[in-house]
Amino acid sequence: MRIREMMRTTLATVGLDATFAELVAAHRCHNSRLVYVVDAKQHLLGVVSCYDLLRSAMPFYVDANLAKALPEDDTVIRDSFNSCQDKTAADIMTREITAVSPEGTFFAAEALFTKGRFNVLPVIEDDGRLVGELTRRRILDFLAGHCGL
Repeated sequence: MRIREMMRTTLATVGLDATFAELVAAHRCHNSRLVYVVDAKQHLLGVVSCYDLLRSAMPFYVDANLAKALPEDDTVIRDSFNSCQDKTAADIMTREITAVSPEGTFFAAEALFTKGRFNVLPVIEDDGRLVGELTRRRILDFLAGHCGL
């Protein structure tokens, strides 16, 4: 069973110049853990996770002790999010990406999930074009259906 058979192909994609607000909107509108940053030919350039967005928006110096002292209103959060308005996907994205081929097997993907502690893997063709994503959930759903469960 190949990854091509179980991958998801409806993905959230943006260009390098996508704004912080566009990245947040893409995350909120799509049922995916990642927003994929691609060029005009759909070559994968990077990924933006919810963690990447929150890390960009929240002050780096906030720790558990300081968090207790912050006001309970949304002033700090609003200010943090507003300060990100000039950031783009190019500023925020993770560039080091572990990906799989659509011709790979789910066994190989599961090994990567386990080794890298990933929840989602981009699926790219040999030429670097993004064609899908694979999650453990997709594998489970596919295998359960295949086994009649």
